[in-house]
Amino acid sequence: MSVPDTPPGARRGPRPRRRLAVVAALASALLLPGPGLSAPSPAHADSAGARDIRTAPPGTVLTWGSNGRGQLGDGSTTGSQLVPGRACGNVTCTTPLDRFVQVAGGGGHNVALREDGTVVAWGSNGSGQLGDGSRNDRDTPVQVCAVGEPAPCASFLKGVAAVAAGDNHSLALLADGTVVSWGAGGLLGDGTLTDGLTPVRVCAVGSTAPCTSYLTGITRVAAGYQHTLALRSDGFVTAWGYNGNGQIGDGTTTPRPGPVFVNDVYDAVSVAAGIYHSVAALSTGSVTAWGYGDALGDGTGGQAAAPAPVCAIGQTAPCTSYLTGVRSVAAGAFHTLAARADGTAVAWGNNIYGQLGDGTVTNRRVPVQVCAPGGCSGHLTGVSAVAGGVSGYHSLALRTDGSVRAWGFNAYGQLGDGTELERHTPFRVCAIGQTSPCLRYLEGVTSISAGDAHTIAVSRPLADLATSIAASPEPVADGGTLTYTVRVRNHGPTAAEDVVLTDSLPATVRFTSATPSSGTCDTPAVGSTDTVTCRFGPLAAGGTATLTLKVVVRSKAAVTNGASATASTPDPRTGNNAATITTPSS
Repeated sequence: MSVPDTPPGARRGPRPRRRLAVVAALASALLLPGPGLSAPSPAHADSAGARDIRTAPPGTVLTWGSNGRGQLGDGSTTGSQLVPGRACGNVTCTTPLDRFVQVAGGGGHNVALREDGTVVAWGSNGSGQLGDGSRNDRDTPVQVCAVGEPAPCASFLKGVAAVAAGDNHSLALLADGTVVSWGAGGLLGDGTLTDGLTPVRVCAVGSTAPCTSYLTGITRVAAGYQHTLALRSDGFVTAWGYNGNGQIGDGTTTPRPGPVFVNDVYDAVSVAAGIYHSVAALSTGSVTAWGYGDALGDGTGGQAAAPAPVCAIGQTAPCTSYLTGVRSVAAGAFHTLAARADGTAVAWGNNIYGQLGDGTVTNRRVPVQVCAPGGCSGHLTGVSAVAGGVSGYHSLALRTDGSVRAWGFNAYGQLGDGTELERHTPFRVCAIGQTSPCLRYLEGVTSISAGDAHTIAVSRPLADLATSIAASPEPVADGGTLTYTVRVRNHGPTAAEDVVLTDSLPATVRFTSATPSSGTCDTPAVGSTDTVTCRFGPLAAGGTATLTLKVVVRSKAAVTNGASATASTPDPRTGNNAATITTPSS
């Protein structure tokens, strides 16, 4: 594939924002510049993989926020979820959606990548964006069909490395560097205006339908409102779809049903797409953007049909210094976020609901620092990745400790803090099952994505329970009372849920009492011999639970007692979950 050597397109002056139209208008929009689809659909990819975050062990898919199209995947289309809940792993919702490594939220649908390289999707499906061969909305996940497979599908998409979701189209990057897409016609990159109810291959740059050569060498994909970006391994960026505001970046406003090269971007490491704009982080740590609006960050709020550099914090147009130190970017509908190498985050663009996180609702044409939780006396730190809401009005940050912060629009609970309150600075996302004010918070998150008015994440909590026993007195007299102090400590990186301690009393003792530091215990009758089972509930990382257990010794032989702890949270080191102690008796 050749690299274009044409000069970048001329910069265009400001133009009023186009009014969004209905889905049916897209076909004509791709033939003549004009209005586009009816809802925002930004997405992003970063250096860890298309759409976001870190390489990590597979985990459970969690969702929260709006559920009007079944986008929570919980088997219903009613209500909103104000804190994270588990998406269903089957149609009867008897198991969670587990063993997934990456997620992507669209306008009203989600796409999720399983560790084996297969893909599932759920939610809105009017344009076939679920890829199951139908246009039926799904309130539980369905498997995405193989390329060209007619419904009912007998084979399914596999070999996928990353996924992305737009407003009503979806994409998968395959392990061989090619890309497939499905959903609304004109956005699929196959050179046609035909909806794809199952995946189709994205054409090579310069190909026309029916394509005989296909896009290759891709390492990242990002789906915007009605356009798509694909990052090549050599740092070049290709784009296709609606282009009425220059968001394709080829110097024109001509719709592109097949891929074209973005002008003058040769060393990108991360790409993101909103409604009217696109953005790329470069290997130098700088950022460039194209399209329309304050989300460009160039200080003008106008239109740029080819990439222009993003200004530094505090600049005014014409800028003389530019943003540096950026590792990855994300896009909301009308705002942009960037995660910096120092662990901070910056944002710019529309701020009507506080989605920039700077404590205000003031629109920003150049970047501002995202504030620390609770106020702007400091900055948000420890950020590993950011994500923008598909509606354009909420933002997310994943921290290196696996926790998540959210801010902006929250009318449907998409911030996950247990409320429907708008937040102008970051708030921590609550743990599963909490209610406001939350006492526990989401941990072990490895992938995040923001949909229209919902949020989706992969969580892989890990515990490391260690059990120890002490006995007093030593030795103990026959007929005397022996007191065991059993401790369970969680050395894991996240909380251990549903911690249970079991102590099977030896036949040579009789139960007297059991006092847990938290939770409750099931005990045998006083004077009998049986099992003591204590349920401590959740145990925070670094936390300790204690059981004081008293028994009466009925033998002169040494007394051996053991206890073991379990949790519903995965524990990769079970060798230290149990402990045994032998106490001499006289």
